[in-house]
Amino acid sequence: MSVEFRVGEDEVPPNPITPHSILTDLVNLPDPLIMSLIVAIYNYDGVQLWMRVDGWDAAWSFTTNNLGALGSGLNMTRRLDAFGSRPKPAAETTETINVRLRAYTDAGYTNLKWTYTRTIEVLFIKSDDGSWTVYYDNDFDDGTLQGWSGAGEAGNVGGFSIAVANDFVLSPPWSARAQIALANAGENRFRMSKDITTPNRNRVYGILNVRLSTTEPAHDYCKHVLVRQGAGNQILFDGQPYTASASDDIPRNTWLRIVVALTKNMTFNLQIAFDYYDDGWGGTVRAWQDDFLVISKD
Repeated sequence: MSVEFRVGEDEVPPNPITPHSILTDLVNLPDPLIMSLIVAIYNYDGVQLWMRVDGWDAAWSFTTNNLGALGSGLNMTRRLDAFGSRPKPAAETTETINVRLRAYTDAGYTNLKWTYTRTIEVLFIKSDDGSWTVYYDNDFDDGTLQGWSGAGEAGNVGGFSIAVANDFVLSPPWSARAQIALANAGENRFRMSKDITTPNRNRVYGILNVRLSTTEPAHDYCKHVLVRQGAGNQILFDGQPYTASASDDIPRNTWLRIVVALTKNMTFNLQIAFDYYDDGWGGTVRAWQDDFLVISKD
C-alpha cells in the first residue's frame, strides 16, 4: 500500500507518469515570476492520510500547502495558486524544480509515513532576443481576425460568435474575442482556431495569450483551456477536467501566457478551446486572445 503523486497533465493511474516541462516566454512577464501548479494525489494506503505539498530549487521560493485529510482509496486534485516565485531571468534559462508530497497519519502533520518527489523541467524562452524567426504574429491591430475563426463545441453551440474587440487588449487597439450566450445548464465549451504551417526547424513554439471571463461570475465558472494541434490531437491542458462545481479551476479576468511546442514542417488547424460550467442561470462566457506568435530556430 502506498500513495500516488502526479503533477500537471498526468493521466490517472494505472497509466504511466510522463516527464513534464513548463514552457513560457519571458517577454512582458512580471518580475518576480509566479508559478501555479495542479497536483493529483491518490491514497492507496489502508488508512486516512494528511497530505502536504512543497518544493525546492535554488532559484525558487515555494509555499508549503497542507491539503488536509484523504481517505483510504480516495484521490484529490488541487490547484496550488502562487505555489512558487523566483526573480525573472534576464535570458533564456532551463532549470529543474522538485515538487514533494509528504503523507502523514495525523492532522498535526507530525507522523510522516510516505514521501514522493516529482521533477519538472522549466524552460524560459525569450522571443525578442534576436535568435528567433517569427512566422506568425497576430495582434489583430488592423481590425481583422487575421485568419482566426471558431465554433461552439458543447452546450449552447448555436450562439457562438467571434470578432475583434477593444475592451481587453495586450497591444492596443484590438484583440480577438469569442463568446457564447448560455441557454444550457452544464458544460459549455467553444474554440478559436486557425490553419497554420510550421517551419522545418528544430525548435518551434506557439505563444498564446488568453483571457477568460463571465458576465455572471456567481453562476458561471471557468474550468479549463486546452490547445490542440489539429482536431483530436490535444497538446496542452490547463485547469481541471470538467465538473459541475461552483468554482473556477483556472483564473478569470487576467491574461494567461501559454507556450506550446509545435511539430515542425506540418500544416494543421491550431485550436484553443475554453470550457465553462453554468449552473442554469444563463449569461455570457467570453475569451480573448492577443499577440499570438509562432517562432522557431535550429
